[in-house]
Amino acid sequence: MAPVSPLYDGSRLLYIVTDKTGVPLDQVNFVTAQFSAILLGFILRAFLPHSAGKPVWRLLFCLIAGIGLLYFMIGWSMWIVLLQVAVCYLLLRYLTTGYMQLVVFFFAMGFMLVMYVLRNMKYYDDLCYDATYPLMITTQKITTLAFSISDWKLHQKGVKMQEERLKWSVREIPGFLEYFAFTLSFQGILAGPFCHYNTFRAFIEGNNKERLQESKLAVEYMDDPSTVMRAVASKIAAVFMWIFITAVVQPKFPDSKNVDPEFIASHNMLTRLGYLYISLFFQRAKYYVSWILADAVYNASGLGYIGKDNDGKPLWTGMSNVFVWKIETATSLKVYLDNWNIMTSHWLRHVCYMRAPFLNTLLTFVLSALWHGLFIGYYVTFVSAAFFVQAGRKIRQNIRPLFQSSSAAKFVYEVITFLGTQLSLCFLVLSFVILHWEPTIRFHSSFYWCCHIIVGILVIVLPSKRPERDETKSQQPAKQEKQSQDSVKDQEEFPADGDFKLRKREVMSVQKS
Repeated sequence: MAPVSPLYDGSRLLYIVTDKTGVPLDQVNFVTAQFSAILLGFILRAFLPHSAGKPVWRLLFCLIAGIGLLYFMIGWSMWIVLLQVAVCYLLLRYLTTGYMQLVVFFFAMGFMLVMYVLRNMKYYDDLCYDATYPLMITTQKITTLAFSISDWKLHQKGVKMQEERLKWSVREIPGFLEYFAFTLSFQGILAGPFCHYNTFRAFIEGNNKERLQESKLAVEYMDDPSTVMRAVASKIAAVFMWIFITAVVQPKFPDSKNVDPEFIASHNMLTRLGYLYISLFFQRAKYYVSWILADAVYNASGLGYIGKDNDGKPLWTGMSNVFVWKIETATSLKVYLDNWNIMTSHWLRHVCYMRAPFLNTLLTFVLSALWHGLFIGYYVTFVSAAFFVQAGRKIRQNIRPLFQSSSAAKFVYEVITFLGTQLSLCFLVLSFVILHWEPTIRFHSSFYWCCHIIVGILVIVLPSKRPERDETKSQQPAKQEKQSQDSVKDQEEFPADGDFKLRKREVMSVQKS
């Protein structure tokens, strides 16, 4: 009989599948729950469309379905999630101090970290789906909501802020039902990605023209019922492909082999680099399964449509958390960050990067590590990533212009940066996958820490350059020019809305048409 983790508190109804296949029960339950959520999304669209004008019933459906899926996945441990959500609502509603958003942020993060500590104390080497997974999603939703409420209050006081913060600012504290439906909705409670409260509210109410006219900051809800089935079907097909890779191919290339002393001693560096790349590629497959499936859940219920491209093709990428092709062909860490765990990158930017008083990049990566958990491998990865990103930015500023003289030179630059990016990512991600200190040190030491040393030299030697001035803006005041430069710097590291440049062009094309 296939073992079930003692850490797992979810339903045992499908244990027979685990017994017959050997696939861990939490993974069987997760895939089952997400496919059930897709069905729930279609039911919501069919029987409670936003056009019917019954937002209360839509909210109740999202909340009840979310709690049901949560109980199926983690059993009575769901009370841990409900406790965090409930306490944060009391803080949002009754804490009148100007630092409400910080109190909510530190409580939500602290609560999740305590759960990480308790889990690690009990089952340090046993990872399965437990209460900390939905806590990761609720923490993102709650903290973003708190800062968005605070942003509107600051805006009313005349405080200047980025247009992005104004877009997501929330005018009033949500009611009890709205808040709990938002934080616990079936669409994202198990695997995300998180969405802003404004997006969720627009989805619940639909295209209410009067509401949209109330403020320029309102978020419009878009839908295209005629193409939703095609969008969901294409993503389900992709999910099955990645499930096959995860279940059949990935076990043949265990990532633990990269840190095995015997493997290290018996193979040369080039062979080990090849195995490292292949094993981590298949390791990414399980994330593709989770995120593409989560995207399909949102699409089934009607969220994620952002219009049509220039060729008239419908785009259901508004809630996409990953773009696989762009990840696998990335020629810089910037491109990788833009397209991997997109909405988490947006959350990090919204709650930390735009607000940190100093060391924005480093603090943002540290927050990312804390959000992921307390394993030392996370901190090796994310702290290192802060310096890798800095090196990548300097390479773009100093070296890229030298290869822009011809198409051949540009091609050479793309090839070199592709190889360099993929190699750098392998060295970065290995510790994220292995998690523990000793094997991580063993691996990097076997390569003489060459990647980290090269990155350190680049950061020190290459000068920092400001983005080139646009000639059309040469007459603008210095303050506006500095804001523009800061905006460019922000966009280089943490995009505003995932692949925001593409999405902005897509929406503009829709508006023009």
